[in-house]
Amino acid sequence: MRIFLLATVIFVSLSLSAQEWITGSVSFLSTQNVYVKFENTSGIGVGDTLYVNPKGKLTAAMVVKEFSSISCVCTPLNPIALPVATPVFARSGHKQVTIPVTDEKAKASVDLNHQAIQSLNAENLLKGNRQRIDGRVSLSSYSDISDYGNNSRFRYNFALNASHIHNSRFSGEANIAVSHNSNDSLPFSSNISHYLKIYALSLKYDIDSTSAVSFGRKINANIANLGAIDGFQYEKSLGNFAYGAVVGSRPDYYDYGVNTNLLEFGAYASHFYKKGRGRMRSTLGLFNQMNSFNTDRRFGYFQHSNTLLKKVDFFGSVEFDLYKLDKNRQPANTFDLTSTYLSLRYNPWRRLSLSMSYDARKNVYYYETFKNRVDSTIDKETRQGLRLMFNYRPFRFMSWGGYAGLNTPHISKNANTYLNFPDLPFIHAALMIDATLLRTQYLDGMIYGASLSRDIIPGKLFGQLGYRMVNYQFNNSPSTLPQNIGELSLNWQLAKRLMFTADYEFTKESGTNYHRIFLNLTQRF
Repeated sequence: MRIFLLATVIFVSLSLSAQEWITGSVSFLSTQNVYVKFENTSGIGVGDTLYVNPKGKLTAAMVVKEFSSISCVCTPLNPIALPVATPVFARSGHKQVTIPVTDEKAKASVDLNHQAIQSLNAENLLKGNRQRIDGRVSLSSYSDISDYGNNSRFRYNFALNASHIHNSRFSGEANIAVSHNSNDSLPFSSNISHYLKIYALSLKYDIDSTSAVSFGRKINANIANLGAIDGFQYEKSLGNFAYGAVVGSRPDYYDYGVNTNLLEFGAYASHFYKKGRGRMRSTLGLFNQMNSFNTDRRFGYFQHSNTLLKKVDFFGSVEFDLYKLDKNRQPANTFDLTSTYLSLRYNPWRRLSLSMSYDARKNVYYYETFKNRVDSTIDKETRQGLRLMFNYRPFRFMSWGGYAGLNTPHISKNANTYLNFPDLPFIHAALMIDATLLRTQYLDGMIYGASLSRDIIPGKLFGQLGYRMVNYQFNNSPSTLPQNIGELSLNWQLAKRLMFTADYEFTKESGTNYHRIFLNLTQRF
């Protein structure tokens, strides 16, 4: 912990404005959100605009709603197909301009062609060991007010990405949060692990231009499925090949602190190939995880992304266990496929996008979430299984899309359809209308929704107004759960790097009223 605190002091003492492009990729699509993975999200904040580069033109595509150390949850702006592995660009240290979702303005957004993006990347590479520092400080509050009582959560977050400190070979990153509840009774001084969460805090040393070693808590983008790793990581690149090794431990299951009883070690190798605008990357890794010095899990994973075929994008990821205890509790070797995710997208022509995905990964359990019951149910019941998706744009002023999903392990069915009007006449706002069907083992439900969004003050104030009508019928009970949900969101660019976000949600449920208020103030530097 002392080295963590020392590293924090070093990072905070440095200040230098930095402006550069951060590149990520779409990692997952849900009913309403787009999930984007980055190597590091330092310099990205709530309300920032993210861009895509269809056919060589950088276009505003989504606005950041939430973020972690390596990923963002975003709201799409335009009816642009965003399949898994689509490259996404963010401007670090720049004011993010929110662009109205109109076709004409989208075309005139930021006209950077493919060569311009390549030159930006080349410029950053030519800087060598030049110091670049960017980060953010944010203050958030989440209040849940109902007829049964009130509760508020407060969160203070600091994130920093320091590249080549003092033009040296040392770099570092930090993502630290302090959160507490209005009903907390535990004293901070004796329960630090309850309030303080360190998501990333590490130092990296570049041995040469092709290899580096890091120490601390860090999520490696090449093996992000392992989550944060406390310990040493080594990486080496040789032309189109790269390999690495890790030795350390996993964060504690209960308080996310350091737990040296959860040792892990392993290695991975990857290969990258590029032909024209097509790309292919494959990664293979083998890891051993322990609990109190006994093997808890030994497994491998393979990941492959491919855009070499014209109009076709593919992404696949599998995990397979190599160790188990037999019926006599004796160690034995095995090969058991435990996690699979496959995604295929095909664009037969410009106005139509078809996608198919299969998800057999385990459901995600969050340490903390701001999602309401409706969104949590939708995410849980629609993420796994087979899904077919489409997006069709018959006219410039309208797009139609949807999906149908089947989750065989839990016998769950789900479907969604939506109409998007990106530029309504006279008011120049975007209108989204959608309907979602859920049929699970324990409930049947229909959700109807509509949202209206636009720039209230171009480049300064963006607003969204929404309404959802929910009706859940429980299969083992005659009772129903009707809900009427109203939503209001505002993103206000107070200054060049200062953003204020406010979200209000009102839910009326069987005579009971619920109010949810989320406020966030983020300062980037």
